[in-house]
Amino acid sequence: MSKVVISDTSCFIILSKINELELLHKVYENILTTPEIAAEYGETLPEWIEIVPVQDKYKQQLLQKIKSTNFRLSTDLEQYALKEAKEL
Repeated sequence: MSKVVISDTSCFIILSKINELELLHKVYENILTTPEIAAEYGETLPEWIEIVPVQDKYKQQLLQKIKSTNFRLSTDLEQYALKEAKEL
């Protein structure tokens, strides 16, 4: 199994609405998100989701600016950018 980084709340919200949040745990061994995303989600996350603070705020802000322009990154490209930014 691989590691996945949740970079916004939409994944949590959508899976919760259909009562399938557990699906993340079945598919991925490690799931990471930030305290900001956890707070935005607004519900208690399961213990198998690790909440880790962002280490590089500049790169996080850069990624947020790209997203705010409605420019859609492919999932692979977004995951690569997050990995390179070492956000988590």
